[in-house]
Amino acid sequence: MNPLRIHLQLIGMAILWGASWPWGRMVAQAMPTFVASSLRFFFAIIPLIIWLYAANRFRYAKQLSANQWIGLFVTAFFGVFAYSTFFIWGLKYLPAGQAAVIVATNPVFTTLLAIFLFKEKWNRWVILGMIIAMSGSLLALTKGNFLQMMDSFGFGQILLIAALICWVVYTLLARKVLAGIDSLTATTLSSIFGFLLLFMSALCVESTDDWLTVLNLSQGEWISLLGLAFGATVLAYAWYFDGVKYLGAGNAAAYIILVPILGILFSAVWLNEQVDFSLIIGGILAVSGLGIMHWGRRRLIK
Repeated sequence: MNPLRIHLQLIGMAILWGASWPWGRMVAQAMPTFVASSLRFFFAIIPLIIWLYAANRFRYAKQLSANQWIGLFVTAFFGVFAYSTFFIWGLKYLPAGQAAVIVATNPVFTTLLAIFLFKEKWNRWVILGMIIAMSGSLLALTKGNFLQMMDSFGFGQILLIAALICWVVYTLLARKVLAGIDSLTATTLSSIFGFLLLFMSALCVESTDDWLTVLNLSQGEWISLLGLAFGATVLAYAWYFDGVKYLGAGNAAAYIILVPILGILFSAVWLNEQVDFSLIIGGILAVSGLGIMHWGRRRLIK
């Protein structure tokens, strides 16, 4: 495959994941949490199932062991159900740009726990990157008032930190329990499990009037919902898988570093969110720290 095409696809992936923050903010303001999340994954699993069938992966899915099915369910609980719930719920209370910087630091916690739990190798550059990335996230979170950190923790911040924790748990679990399952099969089956959990929660928690909010969505809100489903969930993952296949996981993951800056940019342009000094500097620090971490981890491989 043309290398230029792969790199352009990875840039497109970063754009879609950056856009997911203002899209999520619009959907969160328009619909109840579980209704929005279950609809997102309902629309997403349709092309994923078609893709799985076209790739002739159904026969592999039938051969999965009981432990692998349990692993898929557990990772779906944390990576789809819990993360999507806290993601949409948190965006009801928090500006999308600020939320993007907070959650974008998940590689820091993932790496830190991997060092302690799985004895993953590290060097001074990895640690320096962690410190810089976390400083940026805290700067954005507190709006520069480090000494009044606890005053900055509102309900929205707590929900987005919960989303971050769920994604870290999902990432670490996936390393162990999804071993031997290809990415497309794992994504499709986890999305199906996650949708079922979200849909059942919506039926139990949300009222009929909550479901009827779907009928009153504006054109922009529909575009945001479908953008989350087809763009950020299906197309971005397809491009990411291509990048991992042809460039390797490390090179493909490097493009994710762009996501928080794009999240801030799109939120400012589409939602007219205020971009203050602390958010700009915090975003730059977060991206720089993630970049240093990535560079440090690549030095360990050489």
